[in-house]
Amino acid sequence: MAPILLWAASVRAQGSGHGHAHSGNEVKIGHHEVELTVRGTEATLLVRDERDQPVDAASFSATAVVLARGNERRTLEFRPAGANRMVAPVDFPFDGKFRATVTLRGPGGDLGTGRFNVDPVR
Repeated sequence: MAPILLWAASVRAQGSGHGHAHSGNEVKIGHHEVELTVRGTEATLLVRDERDQPVDAASFSATAVVLARGNERRTLEFRPAGANRMVAPVDFPFDGKFRATVTLRGPGGDLGTGRFNVDPVR
């Protein structure tokens, strides 16, 4: 019986307070929830606030240090792309998961960093 109670508690904790579907690529950076997706040759960051509401990304920027093929490090520069989106081109090969350490910046400077390990959509 105890394993069932633990499972039920974890399901409740994972699902509480979120009004949109999550892909599992979200990380808390400062007071923001940031989601990273990689599709083809583009990486996208979506920024949401503590109340899980989209944040206008016009005053944000971000950089990501990414592990490319052969364990080579590459840096991506994310720029606002409307609404709560920021995008960066991915113009290098990588193997398997897309591993990135993202630094998010707002009008006042660095807001923090987050590590991602996501499955790309090719």
